[in-house]
Amino acid sequence: MVNRNPYHSPTDFPSEVDRNRIHSNHSLWRAFLLAPAVAPIVFMAAIFLVNIFAGRVGVWSEETGLASETGLIKVPILLFTIGFVGSYFVALVIGMPIAFCLRRVNALNGYSINGFAFCAAMLLSVTCAIAVVGDNRNALPLVLCYLTAGVVPPILLSASAFWLLVKRLSR
Repeated sequence: MVNRNPYHSPTDFPSEVDRNRIHSNHSLWRAFLLAPAVAPIVFMAAIFLVNIFAGRVGVWSEETGLASETGLIKVPILLFTIGFVGSYFVALVIGMPIAFCLRRVNALNGYSINGFAFCAAMLLSVTCAIAVVGDNRNALPLVLCYLTAGVVPPILLSASAFWLLVKRLSR
């Protein structure tokens, strides 16, 4: 059989390499169950380590005027709960449709996942910064820097965890 179109294979069957690159819906959903939890868990571990270190150094004394240890444990737990629910919501509403579209066009890889995650995080940071500053446009660069530093790393961490889980679960 002569292949007249050099860009398409004469058969409809994907090659062995293509079959290994195509990830199933099951591996995407299993990765979704674990990946959004990575960023809040890392955040909580960091906060608890900072609290332990600060307690040993003596930062939580009455002389310094800083909050007590119990107050600084309640706030991270509240933030963890909000971050946990928010991570899963954003991953379900934004991340999974993008992952399924990328899988459909056979472009699901670490670069595309992290690229889309970065773009979504920056869009979220800019939108929130504009909403926070309101009419005070002079504060926009500072607020944007703070929001970007707080939003982009956790989203990229969750996206990287998602991609690594998809690769591992697709084997």
